[in-house]
Amino acid sequence: MKHKFILVFLCSLFCLSCTNPKAFGDDSLSIRINRFDVDLYQYLQNKITSEEFLQKDSLFLNVFGERVVFIGTTDSVGFFERLRYFFSEPTLMSLYRKQQEVFADVTPFEKELSTSFGLLLKKFPQLMLPQIYMHVSGLNQNIIVTDSILSLSADKYLGSDFPLYQEFFYDYQRQRMRPEQVVPDYLLGFLYSELPFAGNENALLDRMLYEGKIHYILSQILTGRDAWETFGYTKEQYEWCVKSEDRIWKTILQQKQLYTTDYMVTSQFINDAPYTAPLTDSSPGRVGVWVGYRIVSSFMKNHPKTTFSELIEMTNYQDFLKEARYKP
Repeated sequence: MKHKFILVFLCSLFCLSCTNPKAFGDDSLSIRINRFDVDLYQYLQNKITSEEFLQKDSLFLNVFGERVVFIGTTDSVGFFERLRYFFSEPTLMSLYRKQQEVFADVTPFEKELSTSFGLLLKKFPQLMLPQIYMHVSGLNQNIIVTDSILSLSADKYLGSDFPLYQEFFYDYQRQRMRPEQVVPDYLLGFLYSELPFAGNENALLDRMLYEGKIHYILSQILTGRDAWETFGYTKEQYEWCVKSEDRIWKTILQQKQLYTTDYMVTSQFINDAPYTAPLTDSSPGRVGVWVGYRIVSSFMKNHPKTTFSELIEMTNYQDFLKEARYKP
């Protein structure tokens, strides 16, 4: 079976075909997170055999071996020996044990995912959800998305103050490495995969509005969360954006950056960083994503009958900006 395969770096997705989780009523789902991380830990602790492990997780084990830990597929000679060797490093196993403690109960995540994906499927009924998994990667890939798999590396979400993170990640990266970010990142990984970018990758306006669409949709399906959680911001960072919105927009226009196709400029507004360089070092990173969200919010306010599917299909970004009537 041929799969698309995407690795999503956020802080920066079981079965043989895509199927929707069991539905209850018209708008709710019951999503279960398949605990590959638990099965792997049990195997490494000699609580299940390689044959039992393979029987439980054959498809994901192949993806994991080939694309995450780079030891090949399960039909290659010595696969399970290489798997044990990869996790034999003491620091890695200490990290793994901590992950098992933090994520001993994933019921709250499953409930929130069920609600959010239920809302998403009402807006995009043509989408087919893959099975949801949780894995560990040794602080490697965050999200794995294939045609049939959506999985998150839970060892990247042990808390921003987790001691080991201090050695490998900057403050702005650790900020999002919290259990609270698990559900938003599952959803973002799926949205980026299923609603891919169309436009000029290097154009700031194109990238801002695409990111704005994704985060607007996320804000509509991620219920019960504060606004800043949609962006992985702190409350203070979000409030800085709100208070500085007029100044941010004026700076973009005055520096003639809105229509730039300069990759360096665009990346400074969109990519994860300690701050947004064209603005000020008191700004959070990715302010271009937030501005895009604000423009899309303005568009949807002025065109309330626009469906999410129609919103995504609008890729004439200059016309979109005019129709948004964005006035910070």
